[in-house]
Amino acid sequence: MATVTILHTNDLHSELDQWPAAAALLKVKRKAAEERGEHVLLYDIGDHCDRVHPLTEGLMGRGNTELLNEMRYDAVTIGNNEGITLPKAALESLYERAEFDVLVANLYHPDGNRPSWCKPWELYTLPDGYRLAVVGLTIPFYQFYEELGWKVEDPLQEMGELLPEMSRHADGIICLSHLGLRLDRELAEAFPAISVILGAHTHHVLENGELHHQTWIHQCGRSASHIGEITIETESGSPARVKHIHTHEVKGIRGDGETGRHLERLEAEALPQLYHPVAELPEALHVSWYEPSSLTALAAEGLREWCSADAAMFNAGLLLNSLPAGQVTRHHLHQICPHPINPAVVKIEGTDLKKIIRLSNEETMIHYRLRGYGFRGKVLGMTSFYGREGLINGDAERLIEDRRIYSLAVPDLFTFSHLYPLMNDLHSKQYFMPEFLRDVLAWKLEKTYGKASPVTK
Repeated sequence: MATVTILHTNDLHSELDQWPAAAALLKVKRKAAEERGEHVLLYDIGDHCDRVHPLTEGLMGRGNTELLNEMRYDAVTIGNNEGITLPKAALESLYERAEFDVLVANLYHPDGNRPSWCKPWELYTLPDGYRLAVVGLTIPFYQFYEELGWKVEDPLQEMGELLPEMSRHADGIICLSHLGLRLDRELAEAFPAISVILGAHTHHVLENGELHHQTWIHQCGRSASHIGEITIETESGSPARVKHIHTHEVKGIRGDGETGRHLERLEAEALPQLYHPVAELPEALHVSWYEPSSLTALAAEGLREWCSADAAMFNAGLLLNSLPAGQVTRHHLHQICPHPINPAVVKIEGTDLKKIIRLSNEETMIHYRLRGYGFRGKVLGMTSFYGREGLINGDAERLIEDRRIYSLAVPDLFTFSHLYPLMNDLHSKQYFMPEFLRDVLAWKLEKTYGKASPVTK
């Protein structure tokens, strides 16, 4: 019987200020396990990338891959931030220089072929001869993947199809699951042959893991707040037996110097990629979260035009700051609109559109502190509604016909969050991808003010 230590991370979301501390703790735990004579495996369970950070934005995630290489990860799976916030070509090139396995069982090209940069599972033969099968699954946001040119399949169905083959070749099975705790529990219930599910996506901190039926589930929060350590005992011909599960808090750990220096080099490489000029503003465009403002109105107008919709809604809280007079670059727009949020269009009856306008103007909605759904701001803020003939906020009753069906351009989060339930129930939803709201704003600024001269550095 041999002892193996599994270290794992999940949902960093490019909180790279935290990464040196997490790296330092991983190195300490690896060294301690190796000194005990244990074999060490290191996995990341997705959403390591998040385009909210300029390093990830400038290098389209390739810097994140370098950081994983530096830490000698054995394998990763992808989360929705890698899968549906990167254009297809960027995801295809994300792992070109990866020195680890990328495991995603439920992602395909539309023709049914698997991407060349990943595999569904891998067999790891440990020093004692124990054969460990590791499989990766990602959350299937079907319509988003389809819009980007991918086909994503049901993860439980894929697991059911792969399990017989893995069981023939392996003594034990581990799943890297970017599915969330609810689906992890369904996996554990449906497939008791899985010894351990390393989870992600829902950002739970499972201090000592969770035993669900015969399977252990572990998940370690968000933004490198914690790392996971699982000690398993292996014996040929038997499933892996979990001996200990530890959740280590990263807070207070001194950052690893080598990792910090690597981050500085990557940022120096990434930032110049964002200095492309967008427009030259003759005067500042201001934003206020709590009263009408010129930049919010311009963003709403641009969103309507981009989507060729009858009207658009745009929340001031999506804009974190104003734009000063003078040259505007992609870096400026990333700073004020960092969210990985796409434009979307819904078809909605006039009576429901009036309800949305009234609800958006309530104080509780304006001051609502939203977390998740791609939103990286503080509060939702006031909403500008822009129609084909201008702003319609204060004149909705006259301008909107009750029984008419309108196409309404919205930030995509409103189509799947809890904020406007009537939008969730609509069947007609169209997503505009891979562009983010900041790309639409860049297009509108250039269209309105003309392209700026190149930046001189």
